[in-house]
Amino acid sequence: MFFHGCGVKQSAFLSKAFCLLFVVMLFLITLTPNAALAREVTVKLVWQFPETSWLEIEVRQGSYTLDYNDFSVSLTAGDRCQIGQSSMANFLAVGDRFVILEKNKIKLTSENQGIFRIREPEKDWISYRGNLSIVKENGCWKLYNSLEQEDYLKGVVPIEMSNAWAAKGFEALKAQAVAARTYLLKNINDGVITDSPDIHQAYLGKSVEGAASQAVTATTGEVLADQDTGRPISIFYSSHNGGYMEAPQNVWQNQDAHYTSTPDPFSNGIGGYTDHWRFVIAADVLGKAFDLAPVRQVKLAKYVSGRVYRVVLQDWLGNEKTVSGGDFVRKFYPEGSLSSDSFLGRLFKVEYIMPVLQKNTPEISLTGNPSAGISTEKGTGPLLSRIKSSNDGIAEKPGIYGVFVFNGRGWGHGVGMSQWGAYDMAMQGYSYQDILNYYYKNIDLVKME
Repeated sequence: MFFHGCGVKQSAFLSKAFCLLFVVMLFLITLTPNAALAREVTVKLVWQFPETSWLEIEVRQGSYTLDYNDFSVSLTAGDRCQIGQSSMANFLAVGDRFVILEKNKIKLTSENQGIFRIREPEKDWISYRGNLSIVKENGCWKLYNSLEQEDYLKGVVPIEMSNAWAAKGFEALKAQAVAARTYLLKNINDGVITDSPDIHQAYLGKSVEGAASQAVTATTGEVLADQDTGRPISIFYSSHNGGYMEAPQNVWQNQDAHYTSTPDPFSNGIGGYTDHWRFVIAADVLGKAFDLAPVRQVKLAKYVSGRVYRVVLQDWLGNEKTVSGGDFVRKFYPEGSLSSDSFLGRLFKVEYIMPVLQKNTPEISLTGNPSAGISTEKGTGPLLSRIKSSNDGIAEKPGIYGVFVFNGRGWGHGVGMSQWGAYDMAMQGYSYQDILNYYYKNIDLVKME
Protein backbone atom coordinates (compact mmCIF):
# COMPACT_ATOMS: atom_id res chain seq x y z
CA MET A 1 0.00 0.00 0.00
CA PHE A 2 2.87 2.31 0.80
CA PHE A 3 4.51 1.78 -2.57
CA HIS A 4 1.17 2.04 -4.28
CA GLY A 5 0.56 5.35 -2.55
CA CYS A 6 3.97 6.61 -3.53
CA GLY A 7 3.29 5.45 -7.03
CA VAL A 8 0.10 7.49 -7.20
CA LYS A 9 1.86 10.60 -5.92
CA GLN A 10 4.78 10.09 -8.29
CA SER A 11 2.43 9.53 -11.22
CA ALA A 12 0.54 12.72 -10.41
CA PHE A 13 3.80 14.61 -10.10
CA LEU A 14 5.04 13.31 -13.47
CA SER A 15 1.70 14.14 -15.04
CA LYS A 16 1.91 17.72 -13.80
CA ALA A 17 5.54 17.96 -14.90
CA PHE A 18 4.62 16.66 -18.35
CA CYS A 19 1.79 19.18 -18.65
CA LEU A 20 4.11 21.99 -17.60
CA LEU A 21 6.71 20.85 -20.13
CA PHE A 22 4.03 20.72 -22.83
CA VAL A 23 2.91 24.26 -22.03
CA VAL A 24 6.51 25.52 -22.13
CA MET A 25 7.10 23.79 -25.46
CA LEU A 26 3.89 25.23 -26.87
CA PHE A 27 4.95 28.70 -25.71
CA LEU A 28 8.33 28.32 -27.35
CA ILE A 29 6.70 27.20 -30.58
CA THR A 30 4.58 30.34 -30.66
CA LEU A 31 7.74 32.42 -30.32
CA THR A 32 9.35 30.61 -33.24
CA PRO A 33 8.66 31.89 -36.78
CA ASN A 34 5.95 29.70 -38.28
CA ALA A 35 8.02 28.66 -41.28
CA ALA A 36 11.31 28.25 -39.43
CA LEU A 37 11.30 24.50 -40.10
CA ALA A 38 10.11 24.85 -43.69
CA ARG A 39 13.54 24.89 -45.33
CA GLU A 40 12.10 24.06 -48.75
CA VAL A 41 9.99 26.58 -50.59
CA THR A 42 7.64 25.98 -53.52
CA VAL A 43 7.27 28.96 -55.84
CA LYS A 44 4.31 29.11 -58.21
CA LEU A 45 5.67 30.77 -61.36
CA VAL A 46 2.73 32.98 -62.30
CA TRP A 47 4.74 36.11 -63.11
CA GLN A 48 6.85 34.71 -65.93
CA PHE A 49 4.57 31.83 -66.94
CA PRO A 50 0.96 32.97 -66.36
CA GLU A 51 -0.79 30.91 -69.07
CA THR A 52 1.49 28.37 -70.67
CA SER A 53 0.56 25.87 -73.36
CA TRP A 54 4.04 24.93 -74.61
CA LEU A 55 7.36 24.63 -72.78
CA GLU A 56 10.91 23.59 -73.47
CA ILE A 57 13.07 22.40 -70.57
CA GLU A 58 16.83 21.82 -70.50
CA VAL A 59 18.99 20.41 -67.72
CA ARG A 60 21.95 22.70 -67.11
CA GLN A 61 23.67 21.12 -64.12
CA GLY A 62 23.41 17.83 -62.24
CA SER A 63 21.11 14.94 -63.03
CA TYR A 64 17.31 14.81 -62.97
CA THR A 65 14.54 12.26 -63.03
CA LEU A 66 11.61 13.11 -65.29
CA ASP A 67 8.39 11.46 -64.09
CA TYR A 68 5.36 11.30 -66.40
CA ASN A 69 2.41 8.92 -66.62
CA ASP A 70 3.85 5.92 -64.74
CA PHE A 71 7.33 6.17 -66.27
CA SER A 72 10.66 7.72 -65.28
CA VAL A 73 13.47 8.99 -67.49
CA SER A 74 16.94 10.11 -66.40
CA LEU A 75 18.20 13.44 -67.74
CA THR A 76 21.69 14.93 -67.48
CA ALA A 77 23.26 18.24 -68.47
CA GLY A 78 22.29 19.18 -72.01
CA ASP A 79 19.23 16.94 -72.22
CA ARG A 80 15.98 18.62 -73.26
CA CYS A 81 12.29 17.85 -73.36
CA GLN A 82 9.23 19.62 -74.71
CA ILE A 83 5.75 19.75 -73.24
CA GLY A 84 2.76 20.90 -75.25
CA GLN A 85 -0.90 20.49 -75.94
CA SER A 86 -3.33 20.34 -78.81
CA SER A 87 -7.08 20.26 -79.05
CA MET A 88 -6.89 16.49 -78.80
CA ALA A 89 -4.26 15.72 -76.15
CA ASN A 90 -1.30 16.78 -74.03
CA PHE A 91 2.07 15.47 -75.16
CA LEU A 92 5.71 15.15 -74.11
CA ALA A 93 8.73 14.94 -76.40
CA VAL A 94 11.94 13.72 -74.77
CA GLY A 95 14.91 12.52 -76.77
CA ASP A 96 13.55 10.50 -79.69
CA ARG A 97 10.32 9.65 -77.83
CA PHE A 98 6.98 11.30 -78.32
CA VAL A 99 4.29 10.29 -75.85
CA ILE A 100 0.72 11.27 -75.05
CA LEU A 101 0.35 12.38 -71.45
CA GLU A 102 -2.30 10.40 -69.64
CA LYS A 103 -1.85 12.27 -66.37
CA ASN A 104 -1.95 16.02 -65.81
CA LYS A 105 1.26 16.22 -63.78
CA ILE A 106 4.94 16.01 -64.70
CA LYS A 107 7.83 16.16 -62.24
CA LEU A 108 11.47 17.02 -62.77
CA THR A 109 13.41 16.03 -59.66
CA SER A 110 17.12 16.32 -58.79
CA GLU A 111 18.95 14.68 -55.92
CA ASN A 112 22.15 16.69 -56.33
CA GLN A 113 21.28 20.42 -56.37
CA GLY A 114 20.51 20.52 -60.05
CA ILE A 115 19.86 23.54 -62.25
CA PHE A 116 17.46 23.65 -65.19
CA ARG A 117 16.14 26.29 -67.53
CA ILE A 118 12.77 26.74 -69.22
CA ARG A 119 11.24 28.89 -71.94
CA GLU A 120 8.12 29.47 -73.97
CA PRO A 121 8.16 29.94 -77.76
CA GLU A 122 10.10 33.02 -78.88
CA LYS A 123 10.99 33.94 -75.30
CA ASP A 124 14.28 33.91 -73.42
CA TRP A 125 15.45 31.05 -71.25
CA ILE A 126 15.02 31.45 -67.48
CA SER A 127 17.15 29.29 -65.17
CA TYR A 128 16.10 27.89 -61.82
CA ARG A 129 17.58 25.78 -59.05
CA GLY A 130 15.92 22.75 -57.51
CA ASN A 131 12.92 20.82 -58.80
CA LEU A 132 9.98 21.52 -61.07
CA SER A 133 6.39 20.28 -61.08
CA ILE A 134 4.17 21.00 -64.07
CA VAL A 135 0.44 20.64 -63.51
CA LYS A 136 -2.46 21.12 -65.91
CA GLU A 137 -4.85 23.67 -64.35
CA ASN A 138 -7.75 25.39 -66.13
CA GLY A 139 -6.48 24.43 -69.55
CA CYS A 140 -2.89 25.69 -69.03
CA TRP A 141 0.33 24.33 -67.63
CA LYS A 142 1.14 25.74 -64.18
CA LEU A 143 4.74 25.61 -62.96
CA TYR A 144 5.94 25.02 -59.40
CA ASN A 145 9.63 25.44 -58.58
CA SER A 146 10.70 23.78 -55.30
CA LEU A 147 14.08 24.67 -53.81
CA GLU A 148 15.92 25.50 -50.60
CA GLN A 149 14.79 28.64 -48.77
CA GLU A 150 18.15 30.41 -48.98
CA ASP A 151 18.49 29.58 -52.69
CA TYR A 152 15.04 31.06 -53.24
CA LEU A 153 16.23 34.33 -51.65
CA LYS A 154 19.17 34.43 -54.06
CA GLY A 155 16.60 34.75 -56.82
CA VAL A 156 14.69 37.49 -54.96
CA VAL A 157 17.26 40.00 -53.66
CA PRO A 158 18.88 40.83 -57.06
CA ILE A 159 15.53 41.47 -58.75
CA GLU A 160 14.12 43.46 -55.82
CA MET A 161 17.33 45.51 -55.66
CA SER A 162 20.30 45.01 -57.99
CA ASN A 163 23.52 43.00 -58.13
CA ALA A 164 25.20 46.24 -59.22
CA TRP A 165 24.58 47.68 -55.77
CA ALA A 166 27.06 45.26 -54.20
CA ALA A 167 30.05 47.46 -55.05
CA LYS A 168 28.91 50.50 -53.01
CA GLY A 169 25.77 49.35 -51.23
CA PHE A 170 26.38 45.80 -50.03
CA GLU A 171 24.81 46.57 -46.64
CA ALA A 172 21.58 47.53 -48.43
CA LEU A 173 21.53 44.11 -50.10
CA LYS A 174 21.95 42.47 -46.70
CA ALA A 175 19.03 44.52 -45.34
CA GLN A 176 16.97 43.42 -48.34
CA ALA A 177 17.90 39.78 -47.72
CA VAL A 178 16.63 39.98 -44.12
CA ALA A 179 13.46 41.77 -45.22
CA ALA A 180 12.82 39.24 -48.00
CA ARG A 181 13.38 36.30 -45.65
CA THR A 182 10.98 37.79 -43.11
CA TYR A 183 8.44 38.42 -45.86
CA LEU A 184 8.68 34.81 -46.94
CA LEU A 185 7.97 33.49 -43.46
CA LYS A 186 4.92 35.71 -43.06
CA ASN A 187 3.42 35.14 -46.49
CA ILE A 188 4.15 31.53 -47.39
CA ASN A 189 0.92 29.52 -47.47
CA ASP A 190 1.20 25.75 -46.98
CA GLY A 191 4.77 25.95 -48.23
CA VAL A 192 3.82 27.86 -51.41
CA ILE A 193 4.48 31.45 -52.50
CA THR A 194 4.32 33.08 -55.95
CA ASP A 195 7.08 34.73 -57.96
CA SER A 196 4.90 37.74 -58.78
CA PRO A 197 5.73 41.24 -57.44
CA ASP A 198 2.03 42.04 -57.86
CA ILE A 199 1.13 39.30 -55.37
CA HIS A 200 4.19 38.66 -53.20
CA GLN A 201 7.80 39.58 -53.88
CA ALA A 202 9.62 39.27 -57.19
CA TYR A 203 11.56 36.05 -57.87
CA LEU A 204 13.48 35.27 -61.06
CA GLY A 205 15.47 32.19 -60.08
CA LYS A 206 19.06 31.36 -60.95
CA SER A 207 18.93 33.74 -63.92
CA VAL A 208 19.46 36.82 -61.74
CA GLU A 209 21.92 35.40 -59.22
CA GLY A 210 25.11 37.39 -58.76
CA ALA A 211 26.92 39.44 -56.15
CA ALA A 212 23.72 39.78 -54.13
CA SER A 213 23.90 36.06 -53.29
CA GLN A 214 26.69 36.90 -50.87
CA ALA A 215 24.30 39.17 -48.97
CA VAL A 216 21.89 36.25 -48.56
CA THR A 217 24.69 34.01 -47.31
CA ALA A 218 26.02 36.69 -44.94
CA THR A 219 22.60 36.96 -43.24
CA THR A 220 21.61 33.28 -43.36
CA GLY A 221 18.54 32.64 -41.19
CA GLU A 222 18.19 36.23 -39.97
CA VAL A 223 14.69 37.72 -39.73
CA LEU A 224 12.98 40.69 -38.11
CA ALA A 225 10.91 39.77 -35.05
CA ASP A 226 8.62 41.75 -32.80
CA GLN A 227 10.38 42.77 -29.59
CA ASP A 228 7.54 41.54 -27.39
CA THR A 229 6.29 38.34 -29.04
CA GLY A 230 9.40 37.17 -30.87
CA ARG A 231 7.33 36.46 -33.95
CA PRO A 232 8.34 37.68 -37.44
CA ILE A 233 6.75 41.01 -38.28
CA SER A 234 4.60 41.81 -41.30
CA ILE A 235 7.19 43.22 -43.64
CA PHE A 236 6.72 45.99 -46.21
CA TYR A 237 9.17 47.73 -48.51
CA SER A 238 9.03 49.69 -51.74
CA SER A 239 11.38 51.05 -54.38
CA HIS A 240 11.33 54.72 -53.33
CA ASN A 241 9.22 56.48 -50.70
CA GLY A 242 9.58 59.93 -52.25
CA GLY A 243 11.37 61.27 -49.19
CA TYR A 244 8.58 60.44 -46.72
CA MET A 245 7.72 57.12 -45.07
CA GLU A 246 4.03 56.22 -45.01
CA ALA A 247 1.97 54.62 -42.22
CA PRO A 248 0.29 51.27 -43.07
CA GLN A 249 -3.15 52.54 -42.03
CA ASN A 250 -2.94 55.14 -44.79
CA VAL A 251 -2.48 52.39 -47.36
CA TRP A 252 -4.27 49.27 -46.08
CA GLN A 253 -6.27 50.63 -43.09
CA ASN A 254 -4.41 48.44 -40.60
CA GLN A 255 -2.16 49.95 -37.93
CA ASP A 256 1.22 48.40 -37.23
CA ALA A 257 3.58 49.51 -34.45
CA HIS A 258 6.60 48.55 -36.55
CA TYR A 259 6.09 51.47 -38.93
CA THR A 260 5.86 55.24 -38.73
CA SER A 261 5.13 58.17 -41.05
CA THR A 262 8.15 60.49 -40.99
CA PRO A 263 10.44 62.27 -43.45
CA ASP A 264 13.22 60.15 -44.96
CA PRO A 265 16.16 62.34 -46.04
CA PHE A 266 18.07 59.29 -47.31
CA SER A 267 15.55 58.94 -50.14
CA ASN A 268 16.04 62.49 -51.41
CA GLY A 269 18.02 63.14 -54.58
CA ILE A 270 18.60 59.49 -55.45
CA GLY A 271 16.80 57.00 -57.64
CA GLY A 272 16.55 58.76 -60.99
CA TYR A 273 12.98 58.95 -62.30
CA THR A 274 11.67 57.25 -59.14
CA ASP A 275 12.81 60.34 -57.21
CA HIS A 276 11.04 62.83 -59.49
CA TRP A 277 8.53 62.11 -62.26
CA ARG A 278 5.95 64.05 -64.23
CA PHE A 279 2.74 63.00 -65.95
CA VAL A 280 0.92 65.28 -68.42
CA ILE A 281 -2.65 64.74 -69.61
CA ALA A 282 -5.12 66.82 -71.62
CA ALA A 283 -8.22 68.00 -69.78
CA ASP A 284 -10.57 66.25 -72.19
CA VAL A 285 -8.62 62.96 -72.01
CA LEU A 286 -8.67 63.17 -68.22
CA GLY A 287 -12.43 63.71 -68.31
CA LYS A 288 -13.05 60.73 -70.60
CA ALA A 289 -11.06 58.50 -68.24
CA PHE A 290 -13.67 59.15 -65.55
CA ASP A 291 -16.79 59.58 -67.72
CA LEU A 292 -16.76 63.38 -67.43
CA ALA A 293 -16.62 66.31 -69.80
CA PRO A 294 -13.23 68.06 -70.10
CA VAL A 295 -11.96 68.60 -66.56
CA ARG A 296 -11.76 72.14 -65.25
CA GLN A 297 -10.37 71.58 -61.77
CA VAL A 298 -8.64 68.84 -59.78
CA LYS A 299 -8.68 68.99 -55.97
CA LEU A 300 -6.41 66.79 -53.87
CA ALA A 301 -6.84 65.62 -50.26
CA LYS A 302 -3.56 64.47 -48.69
CA TYR A 303 -2.05 62.81 -45.65
CA VAL A 304 0.74 64.51 -43.71
CA SER A 305 3.24 62.70 -45.92
CA GLY A 306 1.83 64.48 -48.97
CA ARG A 307 0.32 61.30 -50.41
CA VAL A 308 -3.07 61.77 -51.98
CA TYR A 309 -5.98 59.79 -50.56
CA ARG A 310 -8.81 61.52 -52.44
CA VAL A 311 -9.11 63.22 -55.83
CA VAL A 312 -12.10 65.42 -56.72
CA LEU A 313 -12.60 66.12 -60.44
CA GLN A 314 -14.85 68.93 -61.68
CA ASP A 315 -15.64 69.30 -65.37
CA TRP A 316 -16.70 72.33 -67.42
CA LEU A 317 -20.37 71.26 -67.27
CA GLY A 318 -20.44 71.41 -63.49
CA ASN A 319 -20.26 67.67 -62.93
CA GLU A 320 -18.09 66.32 -60.14
CA LYS A 321 -16.59 62.93 -59.37
CA THR A 322 -14.58 61.73 -56.37
CA VAL A 323 -12.11 58.82 -56.56
CA SER A 324 -9.53 57.44 -54.16
CA GLY A 325 -5.89 58.33 -54.64
CA GLY A 326 -5.05 54.71 -55.36
CA ASP A 327 -7.75 54.34 -58.02
CA PHE A 328 -6.62 57.56 -59.65
CA VAL A 329 -3.01 56.37 -59.94
CA ARG A 330 -4.04 52.93 -61.21
CA LYS A 331 -5.99 54.57 -64.03
CA PHE A 332 -2.76 55.95 -65.52
CA TYR A 333 -0.09 53.58 -64.23
CA PRO A 334 1.91 52.41 -67.28
CA GLU A 335 1.57 48.82 -68.46
CA GLY A 336 4.96 48.70 -70.15
CA SER A 337 8.35 50.17 -69.31
CA LEU A 338 8.63 52.99 -66.79
CA SER A 339 10.17 56.42 -67.29
CA SER A 340 10.26 59.93 -65.86
CA ASP A 341 6.89 60.51 -67.58
CA SER A 342 5.17 57.64 -65.78
CA PHE A 343 2.53 58.07 -63.06
CA LEU A 344 4.25 56.08 -60.29
CA GLY A 345 2.49 56.79 -57.01
CA ARG A 346 0.25 58.83 -54.73
CA LEU A 347 2.83 61.42 -53.68
CA PHE A 348 2.13 64.19 -56.21
CA LYS A 349 1.01 67.77 -56.88
CA VAL A 350 -1.09 69.02 -59.76
CA GLU A 351 -0.95 72.12 -61.98
CA TYR A 352 -3.44 73.23 -64.62
CA ILE A 353 -2.12 74.96 -67.76
CA MET A 354 -4.46 76.70 -70.20
CA PRO A 355 -3.48 76.45 -73.88
CA VAL A 356 -2.16 79.43 -75.79
CA LEU A 357 -2.88 78.72 -79.43
CA GLN A 358 -0.21 80.95 -80.91
CA LYS A 359 3.16 80.48 -82.51
CA ASN A 360 4.93 80.85 -79.17
CA THR A 361 2.95 78.03 -77.55
CA PRO A 362 5.14 76.39 -74.87
CA GLU A 363 6.61 72.99 -75.63
CA ILE A 364 6.90 69.90 -73.43
CA SER A 365 8.92 66.82 -74.33
CA LEU A 366 7.38 63.45 -73.46
CA THR A 367 10.71 61.66 -73.12
CA GLY A 368 9.14 58.45 -71.90
CA ASN A 369 7.15 57.80 -75.10
CA PRO A 370 9.53 57.96 -78.08
CA SER A 371 7.37 55.41 -79.90
CA ALA A 372 4.81 58.17 -80.45
CA GLY A 373 7.28 59.99 -82.66
CA ILE A 374 8.24 62.55 -80.01
CA SER A 375 11.77 63.89 -80.01
CA THR A 376 13.65 63.59 -76.73
CA GLU A 377 16.19 66.26 -77.56
CA LYS A 378 16.28 69.27 -75.29
CA GLY A 379 14.12 72.10 -76.50
CA THR A 380 11.98 70.00 -78.79
CA GLY A 381 8.66 68.28 -78.34
CA PRO A 382 4.99 68.57 -79.23
CA LEU A 383 2.99 71.73 -78.76
CA LEU A 384 1.38 71.66 -75.36
CA SER A 385 -2.09 71.92 -76.87
CA ARG A 386 -1.58 68.68 -78.82
CA ILE A 387 -0.64 66.47 -75.90
CA LYS A 388 -3.11 63.66 -75.15
CA SER A 389 -1.14 62.20 -72.24
CA SER A 390 2.32 60.96 -71.32
CA ASN A 391 1.03 57.43 -71.99
CA ASP A 392 -0.76 58.19 -75.27
CA GLY A 393 1.50 60.69 -77.04
CA ILE A 394 0.14 63.56 -79.14
CA ALA A 395 -3.09 64.28 -81.01
CA GLU A 396 -3.39 65.25 -84.66
CA LYS A 397 -5.21 68.48 -83.79
CA PRO A 398 -4.70 70.93 -80.91
CA GLY A 399 -7.06 70.78 -77.93
CA ILE A 400 -8.77 73.80 -76.39
CA TYR A 401 -9.25 72.78 -72.78
CA GLY A 402 -5.69 72.83 -71.49
CA VAL A 403 -3.63 70.19 -69.75
CA PHE A 404 -2.96 69.00 -66.21
CA VAL A 405 0.61 68.38 -65.10
CA PHE A 406 1.15 65.98 -62.19
CA ASN A 407 4.58 66.29 -60.57
CA GLY A 408 5.33 63.41 -58.25
CA ARG A 409 7.94 61.65 -56.18
CA GLY A 410 8.58 58.04 -55.31
CA TRP A 411 7.51 54.66 -56.65
CA GLY A 412 5.35 52.35 -54.57
CA HIS A 413 3.35 52.55 -51.36
CA GLY A 414 6.17 54.07 -49.29
CA VAL A 415 5.64 51.86 -46.22
CA GLY A 416 8.73 50.45 -44.54
CA MET A 417 12.14 50.29 -46.17
CA SER A 418 12.78 52.51 -49.15
CA GLN A 419 15.17 50.49 -51.28
CA TRP A 420 16.82 53.58 -52.74
CA GLY A 421 17.02 55.10 -49.27
CA ALA A 422 18.68 51.92 -47.99
CA TYR A 423 21.18 52.12 -50.82
CA ASP A 424 21.98 55.74 -49.91
CA MET A 425 22.46 54.75 -46.25
CA ALA A 426 24.80 51.92 -47.25
CA MET A 427 26.90 54.26 -49.40
CA GLN A 428 27.19 56.59 -46.41
CA GLY A 429 28.62 53.80 -44.26
CA TYR A 430 25.57 52.58 -42.34
CA SER A 431 25.35 48.86 -41.55
CA TYR A 432 22.43 46.67 -42.54
CA GLN A 433 21.41 46.60 -38.87
CA ASP A 434 21.32 50.42 -38.93
CA ILE A 435 19.20 50.37 -42.08
CA LEU A 436 16.70 47.88 -40.65
CA ASN A 437 16.39 49.75 -37.36
CA TYR A 438 15.84 53.00 -39.24
CA TYR A 439 12.97 51.73 -41.34
CA TYR A 440 11.38 49.26 -38.89
CA LYS A 441 10.46 50.03 -35.27
CA ASN A 442 10.14 47.83 -32.15
CA ILE A 443 12.02 44.95 -33.77
CA ASP A 444 14.84 42.55 -32.97
CA LEU A 445 17.13 40.95 -35.50
CA VAL A 446 17.03 37.24 -34.67
CA LYS A 447 18.48 34.15 -36.28
CA MET A 448 16.48 30.99 -36.90
CA GLU A 449 18.21 27.73 -36.19
